[in-house]
Amino acid sequence: MKTPVALDLAQFPDSPYARELRGGFPGLRFTPNLERDYQAFHLTLVRTRVRFFQLAILAQALAAAAHMRLLDHLSTRVVLTSWVALAIPLCGMLAAISWSRWYEPLYVPVARVAWPVLGVAAAAGIANRGLVGHPDLFYFLTTYTIALFFLGGQRFHETVLASALLVVTYGAALALGHWPVSLILYCITVLTLTASMGAFAYRVTERQRRTSFLERGLMTELAARDGLTGLKNRGAFDAHLPQVWGQAMRDRRMLALLLIDVDHFKAYNDLYGHQAGDAALRRVANVVQGFARRPLDIAARYGGEEFVLALFDLTSEHLHDIAEQLRLAIQALQIPHEGSQTAPIITISVGVTLIGPRHGRSQAGALQLADEALYTAKRCGRNCVRFAESDPTFSTGTFKGRMSARIRLTR
Repeated sequence: MKTPVALDLAQFPDSPYARELRGGFPGLRFTPNLERDYQAFHLTLVRTRVRFFQLAILAQALAAAAHMRLLDHLSTRVVLTSWVALAIPLCGMLAAISWSRWYEPLYVPVARVAWPVLGVAAAAGIANRGLVGHPDLFYFLTTYTIALFFLGGQRFHETVLASALLVVTYGAALALGHWPVSLILYCITVLTLTASMGAFAYRVTERQRRTSFLERGLMTELAARDGLTGLKNRGAFDAHLPQVWGQAMRDRRMLALLLIDVDHFKAYNDLYGHQAGDAALRRVANVVQGFARRPLDIAARYGGEEFVLALFDLTSEHLHDIAEQLRLAIQALQIPHEGSQTAPIITISVGVTLIGPRHGRSQAGALQLADEALYTAKRCGRNCVRFAESDPTFSTGTFKGRMSARIRLTR
């Protein structure tokens, strides 16, 4: 299925949603993290039909329990009793889960066991009834197979497995009962064709659903991206920082913040024009993005010609290397800038801080540290990196005007 033209996948080079759309997910599987998100999306869509299916099967099991007394054949009664004994608790459990707040975490693992078990039990019971001259329930299996695909709430591969087990069990039960081969082949063919049609239709449905999920994800990402550079925008960064701050606090890890400013960018726009300025910002942004490679890292456009990087779990030595590599990578772009008072090419100034998040420290204070370091880099002639390191008694968010007494700046 093709992606709508309105969604240009080239705008999302680092997006897992775009990566799956480009690959076409031929196996109807995403990467583990994305697959978990899709499962939650899928279960939300199918919850109503899942509830209906559980209640319908539960009602049939209760009806079968009431009907058992009317059966005159002992073996049929025994097999049907076995199916009812499985169906009532399993369907009751699935129905309860589908109405509870544990629906998302519990339904899939329980259904993954319940539906194959119920299918096998139903196939064995109906085959036994056919062997004693009552094949009237055979077409219940065909209906059950179709319903399993569209009402069972499972994904494609899980449903195919449950259907295959049902068909194999029914055929094996008839073969063990010495039914004529021609009748066995007829029944197996009917069930296989029914399951195949259900599988084909459901595969198309699941591909559409997965594509919709990916496109929704891309639209969400689009709303969180800066339209010019393709980086995350300020709002997305402001939403991400508290999450990664909390993660660093729980894991007792360090969090690095780098504020990046393109040197003399107003002069660049005045000399070369805003279109050239936009193109230059995009090239700089592309380099900055390359330094946010891990899941908890983020690169964003902070405003105008400023960018910000939040990098999780770095040592001081590693951070110094990364900041200097970033400065040199922008310099290596060799974008001419004759209006610069620093160099004949575009350069950047970088302010860096490395913070151990804890109670009494704030994200705003950490950003202020990086901002003060950036200001110092500009005062030192630009095209350089400066680090702000807080001492153990530093009170974040209140250092303006008391910088020299409260923090230490390093190259």
